[in-house]
Amino acid sequence: MRQPEWEGWATVENQQRQRHRFPLMRAVLFELNDPEAPLSPAFSLKRGAITINVSNGGLCLLTDCAPQLGQIVRIHVPMTGELAQTPTLAEVRWVRAVPLKPEGIHMVGLRFVL
Repeated sequence: MRQPEWEGWATVENQQRQRHRFPLMRAVLFELNDPEAPLSPAFSLKRGAITINVSNGGLCLLTDCAPQLGQIVRIHVPMTGELAQTPTLAEVRWVRAVPLKPEGIHMVGLRFVL
């Protein structure tokens, strides 16, 4: 049965889903670039999120913001060591509002670019 509140999810054209996704629930930090200056190396707006899953090509986040499609983010991916994190760049491939309360929660699909 189709749920109308899930319709209209924004996605980038020709999205290719990865076959092997692994659950990964960790708190992460990410930084957004300025969407008005996509080639600018400056990142701002540090945000928090929770990873949902990860694959070789990207990951899915749960966060309280809705970045623009194609926007570049620098995400600090947690590693197995207690304090280790690896920063990497990723592109926003899709954004989906979660139709639950409180409003303003989004799932964000990222594709690794580095």
